[in-house]
Amino acid sequence: MTLVVIDNAWETTTSTGPTTFTLAGAASGSQSMAGIGNTNTSYFRISDQSGTNWTVVLATYSTTGPTLTVVSTYASSNSNNAVTFGAGTKNVWCVGPAESTVLAAPYAYPTVKPTLNLDFVNSNQVDPRITFVRTTTATYYDGKTTALAEQNLLLYSNTFSNAAWVATNGTVASGMTDPAGTTTAFSFTATSATATLYQTLTTTATPYTLSFYIQRVTGTGAVNLTLDGTTLTAQTITGSWARYSVTATPTAASHTIGLQLAVSGDVVNIFSSQLENRSSVTAANITTTAAITNYIPQLMTAPAGVPRLDYNPTTGQALGLLIEEARTNLLTYSNTFSNAIWTLTNATLTAAATVAPDGTQTAFNLVSNTSTGLQAIAQTVTKAASALAYTSTVYFKANQYTYSWLQISDGAGNGAIVYFNLTTGAISTAVAGIGTAFTALSATTPTAVGNGWYRCNITGTSNTATSLVTQFGSSTNGTSNSVVGNGYSGVFIWGAQLEQGSFATSYIPTLASQVTRNADQASMTGTNFSSWYNQSQGSLYCNVSVEAGNAFQALPMVIYNNTTNIGFYNSSTSNIGAEFRNNGTTYSSSLFFQTYPATLNLALTYSSGSFNFCRNGVNNNYSIPTTMPSNINYLAIGGAFTGFWQAGGIAHIRTITYYPQALSSANLQALTS
Repeated sequence: MTLVVIDNAWETTTSTGPTTFTLAGAASGSQSMAGIGNTNTSYFRISDQSGTNWTVVLATYSTTGPTLTVVSTYASSNSNNAVTFGAGTKNVWCVGPAESTVLAAPYAYPTVKPTLNLDFVNSNQVDPRITFVRTTTATYYDGKTTALAEQNLLLYSNTFSNAAWVATNGTVASGMTDPAGTTTAFSFTATSATATLYQTLTTTATPYTLSFYIQRVTGTGAVNLTLDGTTLTAQTITGSWARYSVTATPTAASHTIGLQLAVSGDVVNIFSSQLENRSSVTAANITTTAAITNYIPQLMTAPAGVPRLDYNPTTGQALGLLIEEARTNLLTYSNTFSNAIWTLTNATLTAAATVAPDGTQTAFNLVSNTSTGLQAIAQTVTKAASALAYTSTVYFKANQYTYSWLQISDGAGNGAIVYFNLTTGAISTAVAGIGTAFTALSATTPTAVGNGWYRCNITGTSNTATSLVTQFGSSTNGTSNSVVGNGYSGVFIWGAQLEQGSFATSYIPTLASQVTRNADQASMTGTNFSSWYNQSQGSLYCNVSVEAGNAFQALPMVIYNNTTNIGFYNSSTSNIGAEFRNNGTTYSSSLFFQTYPATLNLALTYSSGSFNFCRNGVNNNYSIPTTMPSNINYLAIGGAFTGFWQAGGIAHIRTITYYPQALSSANLQALTS
């Protein structure tokens, strides 16, 4: 892969991005991007033809398509973030961004070819020379697998007076009280025997599920649901609102689908109908002019011993090789909230209420009842009598309520709570202490995982109590967890986790016992290492995505043992550096900063008498002895050198490159800027 810039290259695209753009050919009087060459990179400006939306990116050109795959965004109309364009034709130019122009004079990219180039992001594979170890399964996103989520194939699913619905021998009236206590329900009255209310749709010969909320008003006659207009499935309707459903496999044809009252004079109230192309009912979704079919990025499980090339679930952006330290989910039955280990207070649960982040229909609906006071679900675990950092996480999705809250405490009135806005994906109310508050309280912005789901978290350093409680629920206002519910509204919940540590790691599902996800370990040894490593001089570059709230990042490191190594390290959220350790004597080069950047670009170079470290374009030279260590023979990726190999923290390793000679300071600045 080479950086190539060509002149007078202008093409168009109808892709919307933000990651991949398929090119449609050269514009008149211009040349195509083919001169860049397959798998090479270049700088591009992409804009809609009005010029309103634009972005300047570094992207990889592929002759297949041909396509551009964005590597990084330099500037854009979206506050310098990735841009998702609307429909229509966009212009694509090969350009030289300001960043490259500024760097061209004082800095220079290396001319020497690297002997090792581990590009996890663009290659989407792990080099076979890498030995990878993780003795347990682990979760991640693969960037491509999705699952069917919400679906409703009916139009105007709660506007039964609309022409999309055909009423025969019956009348429809609006303004009835619905399950939530407002007046958006309808009544359906049979004016003659066999009154029907239906829509006509074409189905395939696969399972479908039809559902209605129904409340009987008068009469005792049969109330039937039908998926084909012929097969009638009777429902036992009461005077209270309930959701009724029928599942069947109709023939591949056009069918009348809906509701039938068998007896003249009978009246029912109806609300929120739904038709899904699957074998079970999921959360209700109201449609108007268009049907709904949503998909969710599917949280995957990597088998033991299989590395995780992780992706952002909402943007599809490749994040790199995921390296995590060992962690244990201290909560049992982490997604079986109906188990007795969980304690419900003034709330009820509906199992299999909607599709969860892993693509299964295992999420619960947590509904607040009509009692006054705390409305929650909680689990208590036993811990040692010591003050340690713990992080609790839960997946939430708005249902009727759009706020959730998460609390960590000692069960005796001491702890902390944070509120989340499930519409905006933001912290609604900052962490607040309760009683004798835990220390070092924090919560990071919820992580969007697609289709309205957010993984929310709270961290606190506990007191010395031997109990630790994770508790959470819905909120009507984003400021209080003590509400008066209506017995109908709530939030969806899935995948709770409590782990010892100051930041959240990937989800670890549990059942009857606590589960540990062991550390990821990636390394090169033997000839797989010696074939590219130069003992006398060399340079190492890496690009790492930083995880928010992480106090210790796993970073690429070249090591042999605890007395001889060359590599990167960090000791806190404000200290990142490089280290040369020669037979017990340590020479470090550190650069401090107040805020952890979103991406770390790190490079170091070593040779007789000098050692230079560069972080995000800033150099820090250091003198070292003239004797080079001769026994380095091991590359640890994302490892710390305590005990020879030990993962520390969590990081996405995007790229590792090794040059077999000492590069100049200008080279390092060009690589890391």
